[in-house]
Amino acid sequence: MGNKGEISKYPTQRTGGVWLIYVGIIIIFSALVGGDLLIQPFILGLGYLVGFIAILGLPFVNRKLAYGENTKFQNKMDNLFTLLNVLLCTACGFIIGFDNLRLFWLSIFIAVGIHFFGFYFSQGKIMILLGSFTILNGILGLLIIDVPFLVFAIIDGLLKFIIGVKLINMRPVSTEVPMGQ
Repeated sequence: MGNKGEISKYPTQRTGGVWLIYVGIIIIFSALVGGDLLIQPFILGLGYLVGFIAILGLPFVNRKLAYGENTKFQNKMDNLFTLLNVLLCTACGFIIGFDNLRLFWLSIFIAVGIHFFGFYFSQGKIMILLGSFTILNGILGLLIIDVPFLVFAIIDGLLKFIIGVKLINMRPVSTEVPMGQ
């Protein structure tokens, strides 16, 4: 890590990086085989579940990759923004429906982009960048209807993959721990 008395400001960046790489691959794959559904929801859902359990749920992955543990505040923000993501994606289904799948999936991309802003607290400024690019990609997909949806899905997956690789390769940012803690 660093000098004695220092802790990593974003200890789980590498774990988050592995998660983003995995999710990026799942999004691209499920879009490539999506056909009329644009993204194959069974592959996306099952892939997400398997990855969540294997990468985020099993403690040995985080122990191997993390530079320490998140603070309670970081965990609270991660949980809050994960819940926000579930609510926003559910709202997309209820409000937009499934008649226009392009609109639905691009709205999901935007909702996911919004939730990335909350991960600034546990992963750093790079999550603001990822959130901004993910939202922009979704908006462009809504505005430029002549470009096939698959292009925007691949861009979405590549954004996550690239930022994931960046997170894996980031060195820990340390902050001093006050004396007596």
